[in-house]
Amino acid sequence: MNTSCATLVCLLHFLCAAGQNKINFICNDGQMINIDQICNGKKNCADGSDETMTLCRQIICPLNAVRCHYGACVSKNVVCDGVIDCIDKSDESQCGRHTQISSCEDSEYQCSSGECISLEKLCDGISDCNENSDEASVCQKINACPLSTHRCKVGGCIYQNQRCDGHKDCIDGSDESETLCKFLKCQTSDCTKNNSFDNVFCSSILTDRINAICEIPFGPNKGVISCDVPLPPGTVVNYECKPYYVPANNVRKQNQQMVCQPDGTWNREMLRCIPDCGVAELDISPLIVKGWMANSIAFPWHAVLFILEKGKWSFICGGTLISEKIVLTAAHCVWKVSKQILQIGFGKQYSEYYKNEPYAQIRNISKILIQPAYQDLLGNYGSDIAILVLSVPVQFSPFIRSVCIDWNLNDITEHLVENRQGLIVGMGVTENYTFSNELRGTYLPIINSTECIKKQKRDFKKYITFTSFCAGWQNGTGVCNGDSGGGLVFSKKNNSHKYTIQGIVSVSPRRSGTSFCDPKHYTVFTKVGIYMQWIYGALQDIHEGKHNNYANIVI
Repeated sequence: MNTSCATLVCLLHFLCAAGQNKINFICNDGQMINIDQICNGKKNCADGSDETMTLCRQIICPLNAVRCHYGACVSKNVVCDGVIDCIDKSDESQCGRHTQISSCEDSEYQCSSGECISLEKLCDGISDCNENSDEASVCQKINACPLSTHRCKVGGCIYQNQRCDGHKDCIDGSDESETLCKFLKCQTSDCTKNNSFDNVFCSSILTDRINAICEIPFGPNKGVISCDVPLPPGTVVNYECKPYYVPANNVRKQNQQMVCQPDGTWNREMLRCIPDCGVAELDISPLIVKGWMANSIAFPWHAVLFILEKGKWSFICGGTLISEKIVLTAAHCVWKVSKQILQIGFGKQYSEYYKNEPYAQIRNISKILIQPAYQDLLGNYGSDIAILVLSVPVQFSPFIRSVCIDWNLNDITEHLVENRQGLIVGMGVTENYTFSNELRGTYLPIINSTECIKKQKRDFKKYITFTSFCAGWQNGTGVCNGDSGGGLVFSKKNNSHKYTIQGIVSVSPRRSGTSFCDPKHYTVFTKVGIYMQWIYGALQDIHEGKHNNYANIVI
């Protein structure tokens, strides 16, 4: 691919014609058209893939053009001329009700059905059009407008000199608002002082995942100001992800600054950061029965669950940290247990609650979410997974970090195949029939379900279902009492230094005549991938409003 093509990879389906410098666009159905035919208001692809919202809303229209509601650009001269030039008819939709083509007044938005609503109701979170068009694709945001542009309230970027030029270049007309135009005409500090804009503010910057500096670069209030209050127009915010966090995707890596616009909106969506998940320093030395001692820095996502009994905190289960506030564990560990008598430890090397460990953090639990399908013994321990919500987020450090989640299930088919080895740590019962004082770890291979059922005890086979899988050695090395809830993790296929959780320790057969596990049999793990939608929904609810976009989605 030559250089001219490489600059357009952010748009979909571009191709350089062989032996030429001419750039073409390939339609979804394989048809090829000229690059200048996309997003021009006409369907040049038979399937219309050249005039979609996804494609066209990423384009900034030239100065002599206006934007159709779905994002395409047409000449300013064709607006309200009685001829439809945008495929969504939006160039003729705000021309006044007296025109030949049915349209709405200049201060109204025309729904897909033809009805007219006030522009103030556009993208306000309430559906006013019968078919919801005022809250649907028209409200799609562009992740980051260039700093030399102006961002419309409902999304989309225009050049700054298109503001207050007499043409509504933004769908909602926000580029021609009275407040904006009045502010732009007021260039000096004296003018700003005499024409108060005290009621115009951008939203405050509230997030635990970025370091931000807010500054007013000019005027009588010039200087650094707090980011935790509503910010006046002209405020410049410079930011970066905090340590142990990374930008949510590659598009956001260059997003390091935003500016409060004169109408009280930000010129771009703020940088969103996610935990730099699954990073471990595997410093391990010679449950987990017959495993090796494991330094907590090697498994910073491992959580230790304690219960209060007779006035004393005792270790009961393991867990896995997947965000600052969320831990995955086995449902049977917290089944019918009050959150008031549970605490979780992070960065702990030892199972003793009261042992002084300088890098450890202990948290209370604010909420226990047990998978709705889980019914404990009555349900054969199916769907043995629960979410624990921390009352106070943990602070990430080399000893405390989250593991990755395979949100798109890209790795599950490689990880959960026969003989693939996953990594597990815990503080459960050892070969000496006592709980381990320290964190231990081992590798366990995945066992084919047919083989697992064949080798298990008759009364244990019922626990092996579609929502679970088996792993183990049958040689005395494996997980045991107390290791329940711990996560079985695998290195990512495209990054061996990052780890993804695929299983949670659920149940294993007992040794005859005892209440202890039998490490000579395979262990059953809950298949985390089955519950992605449930986990993601919980994360969104818990982290909502924190600019987190949550999910430590694998980049």
